[in-house]
Amino acid sequence: MPELPEVETIRRALEANLPGRKIVDLHVRDPRLRWPVDETRLRQLAVFETVRCIERRSKYLLIQLGRESAILLHLGMSGSLLLLTEPTPLDKHDHVIFDFEDGSELRFRDPRRFGMVEAVQPGGLRDHPRLVNLGPEPLARSTRPEKLFARASRLQRPVKNLLMDAGFLVGVGNIYANEALFHAGIHPQTAASELGLDEWRLLLRCVRRVLRKAIAAGGTTLNDFVNSNGETGYFQLSLAVYGREGERCKRCGGEIQRIVQVGRSTFFCANCQTPSITS
Repeated sequence: MPELPEVETIRRALEANLPGRKIVDLHVRDPRLRWPVDETRLRQLAVFETVRCIERRSKYLLIQLGRESAILLHLGMSGSLLLLTEPTPLDKHDHVIFDFEDGSELRFRDPRRFGMVEAVQPGGLRDHPRLVNLGPEPLARSTRPEKLFARASRLQRPVKNLLMDAGFLVGVGNIYANEALFHAGIHPQTAASELGLDEWRLLLRCVRRVLRKAIAAGGTTLNDFVNSNGETGYFQLSLAVYGREGERCKRCGGEIQRIVQVGRSTFFCANCQTPSITS
């Protein structure tokens, strides 16, 4: 599933190319996504509107349009957005297509159909049910370790599970939670309440460092992620623990182990990530 770095990679590519383009038509070839596409509403709010900018909130992309309406997109498990400037044969999984005045088009491609494409009326993003309960952005300056420490101080949940909770901190995801905890030297099963303020400072720094490095690398390609140009990311070449069960730790030479937490694989080095002692 595309995570924050993959979505941010796509956002940056679209932001460099879409603003100023006017939508003159659209085609919903298959509305059966996770949340069915309302073509009538999409036409009413998007056609003949000009793209102002592309924003991101958690793993949602927000295409802001001229009259303050917006298109809210989620890539689901396998979705991608392809910006095409030349005629290209349709793929069977190209479900929603936006045509621009200059002849280019934006295709929402989703083989598993777990994504979403929704038109939002002016002002509707402020209290949209998909966005209103999301936690802070890990890369935002306003996200402070003191706030995370205070919120986690009474929680007995394992810290790795908490990092993946979008109500606590958005967009970290399984891969990047594994990697950040390794670099912070924190065992993934440590109760969140056992982490002191200094440890939250370190962990937030590691989360940010891992996410920024992944964004710079274009994301992590483990299955079929591609950006808006059809290119794959290569952060997987830098993974320290994720997917490396039984291999040697790049730091200490110990063996990378795997456990399962809330149905997701967790990878860690028992030598480098010891249970926490509250600071």
